[in-house]
Amino acid sequence: MNARLRQVVADKDELIAAQEALLAAQSEQLSDQDERLKLQADQIDTQAQLTDTQGEMLATQAELIKRLQDEMAELRHQLGKTSSNSSTPPSKDSIAAKAKRRADRSSRVRSKDRKPGGQPGRKGSGLVPTPDPDRTERVPPPEQCRGCHADLAGAAELGDGWAQVWDVLPAVPQKAHYQLPRRRCGCGTVTTGAAPFGQAGTVSYGPNLNAAAVVLGSEGNVPVERTAMLIHALLGVEVSAGFVARTAERLADKLGAAGFDEAMKAALRGEDVLCGDESVRHEAPCHRVG
Repeated sequence: MNARLRQVVADKDELIAAQEALLAAQSEQLSDQDERLKLQADQIDTQAQLTDTQGEMLATQAELIKRLQDEMAELRHQLGKTSSNSSTPPSKDSIAAKAKRRADRSSRVRSKDRKPGGQPGRKGSGLVPTPDPDRTERVPPPEQCRGCHADLAGAAELGDGWAQVWDVLPAVPQKAHYQLPRRRCGCGTVTTGAAPFGQAGTVSYGPNLNAAAVVLGSEGNVPVERTAMLIHALLGVEVSAGFVARTAERLADKLGAAGFDEAMKAALRGEDVLCGDESVRHEAPCHRVG
C-alpha cells in the first residue's frame, strides 16, 4: 500500500515537473513574443517619424518649386518687355527685340503712289526766308565754271541767287563800371545810388550769366562743374562751380520771398489730376515745392 502511494506521489511529482517545464517554455515563448512586439512597435514608430520627415521635405520642395516657378514667370515677363509693349527705352531692348523691330520696319508695305519725304498736308518745320534780314551782303562772283572749270571773267551775267544764314553773334563779355552817386542827408545818413545788378563796392556777374547758369543747371540738368565749363565754352567767361551753385540758391531765396512755394502748392491742389516723374536726377541744390 505504501509502495503504491509512493508511486502515485512520484507520478504526480513527475506530472507537476512536466507542467512546470511546459509553463516555463510557454513563458519563454511569451517573453520572446513581447520582445518581437516591442521591436515591431519601435519599427512602426521609426517608420512614422520617417514618414513625417518625408512629408516635411515634400512640403519644403513644393514651396521651393512654387517660388522658382514664380521667379521664372517674372523673368519671362521681364524678358518679354520691349520698347514696343512697355516704357523700356529702345536702347535697352535685347538683340532679338531690336532685330524683330528692324524686320517689322522693313516688312512694311509702302504704297507705290507714295512719294519720298513729307506727305501732302503735313506741316513743315523748316525755316522760312525773312523779307527783312538784319544784314545783306553780296559775295564775290564765281571765277571758275563748276562744270568745265573754264574762266568766267567774260561770261554772261544772270540774275542773282540768294541764301539766308540765321546765326547768333559771337558772345562778347562786357565789363560795365557803374559810378554810384552818394548823398549825405541832413540827418547825417549817407545814401548811395543802386547799381542795376549787384552791390556797391563789389564785382559780380550780371543777370545774363546768372540766367545762363540757372537754365543750364536746372532746366538742362547739367552738373555744376559741367555748367561752368559750358558757360566758358559758349560765352567766353570763366566762372566757378561755386558761382553756378550760388545762382540756384539765390534764385531759390528770391522765389521763396516772392511766395512761390505757397502759390505752387495752391495751384497743384486745385488740379484734378497730377502727373509726377520718378526719374532719378542729380542736380545742384535748388528751390523745391515740397
